[in-house]
Amino acid sequence: MTVIIDTREQTPWGLAPFGCTVKVRKLNAGDYALEGDEDNFTIERKSLQDFLGTVSTGWDRLQRELGRTLGFTQSMPIVVEGDFAEFCYRMERGQLLAPEHPHHRLGPAFCARRVAQLTRMGCQVVFAGNADNAALIGYAMLHDRSQVIKCS
Repeated sequence: MTVIIDTREQTPWGLAPFGCTVKVRKLNAGDYALEGDEDNFTIERKSLQDFLGTVSTGWDRLQRELGRTLGFTQSMPIVVEGDFAEFCYRMERGQLLAPEHPHHRLGPAFCARRVAQLTRMGCQVVFAGNADNAALIGYAMLHDRSQVIKCS
């Protein structure tokens, strides 16, 4: 399985231990794809802080990127290297409060609404917990996609 990693990925997932061959080149959308399948399925990887920025000030840019995947045979998932609670809320003395991150104006309702909007658009958002889990989930998605391609 040969995985293409977008040239703009600054700290790419380490996929070699999974037995993947890795090549780096520009993708039109997303950060990871299978070689030869780049125009059908890609994965977008986001750190938690990057995802927070993306759903707020980067929303228009994300919409343009999702627009570049309209002809894909499968929607582009976003794998977030953090968990939903860190992204969306924190509990304190029985109250639901904004999470502790530098995007202090992004409260629970706003964060949940953005995930709902992405889901409604057909974009799956997977909160992986951390970068290692995200790499494993990303690998599993790409491996599964490679099996689908083989069968078709």
